[in-house]
Amino acid sequence: MNAFTLDQFAVFVAIVEEGSFAAAARRLNRAQSAITYAVQKLEEQSGLTLFDRSAYRAVLTEAGNTLLPRVRRILDDVADYRLRVGEMAK
Repeated sequence: MNAFTLDQFAVFVAIVEEGSFAAAARRLNRAQSAITYAVQKLEEQSGLTLFDRSAYRAVLTEAGNTLLPRVRRILDDVADYRLRVGEMAK
């Protein structure tokens, strides 16, 4: 298993929050293909399908729903770390 990236996690959460790959791409100011690629790599590396893409809109799978809170927690922890580092560097 390759290392997951914070960017992959951020893309995953953006898709969920925005409701689509296209909206996540607009929010993150990236091409939709870059968003799709990030999620495909995350799915490949984890061995799990995180989104069901069979309908018009992508929907979280059971695995995606299970992992979403953990991914959010990781991103929150990293944001907190950056905040603390910034405070200490002053």
